Amino acid sequence: MKQTVLLNRIIFVLSLVGILIAVYVTQSFLRKVGIICVTSGCELVRKSPSSYLLGVPVPSVGLLGYAVIAMLAFARSTSKNINLLKGILGMTIFGVCFTLWFTYTELFVIRGICMWCAISTVNMFVLFFLAVKSYSLEKKGNNYV
Repeated sequence: MKQTVLLNRIIFVLSLVGILIAVYVTQSFLRKVGIICVTSGCELVRKSPSSYLLGVPVPSVGLLGYAVIAMLAFARSTSKNINLLKGILGMTIFGVCFTLWFTYTELFVIRGICMWCAISTVNMFVLFFLAVKSYSLEKKGNNYV
């Protein structure tokens, strides 16, 4: 199996993992109920006004981002269009920036860490590195500019 195909499949699966995490956390925001967490950080984060962006729960932004990445990866499995990979790369760059901002907010504004948010942050960084690797392989193999 070609390495870029494998990377794309991993990107797709990890984006589905991100969707599951985001759905789980978003429902807790919308229903205003607690979630399974090893510390009290998840509740602290969920109840903080800083966990909303323009009135929208932050996890729902992650849900949208992961869904777009999943759709692009799925479409890429049937197409050689480099723009789909560029879209994945762009979305993961946005995701990394967004998670860095929210992690900063958790640490210095809310003063609590949500375990699920931390897992999602790691997931997004892995997706970003996989997208960079895939783009590098595609660019080298096909001389894209």
